[in-house]
Amino acid sequence: MLPRLQLYALIGGAFVLGLLGIYSAGIARGQDKIKRKIDEKRLSNFKTAKEVQDEVSQMDDTSLSDRANKWLRKD
Repeated sequence: MLPRLQLYALIGGAFVLGLLGIYSAGIARGQDKIKRKIDEKRLSNFKTAKEVQDEVSQMDDTSLSDRANKWLRKD
């Protein structure tokens, strides 16, 4: 009788450990997905900043001044 209980306990323990492993793998996968989204957003922001910087550096002083006047206050 005791060996049968030990067998059941061993099977139950293996089942619980398997569930914990699957759960932790899902959490890790979710964290990786979030990190990828953050990295993609950072890369997109970097590209946008680089495009703006390149556009501003290509402008001459008068066009840059005219464009800046749209965003500055008159006072």
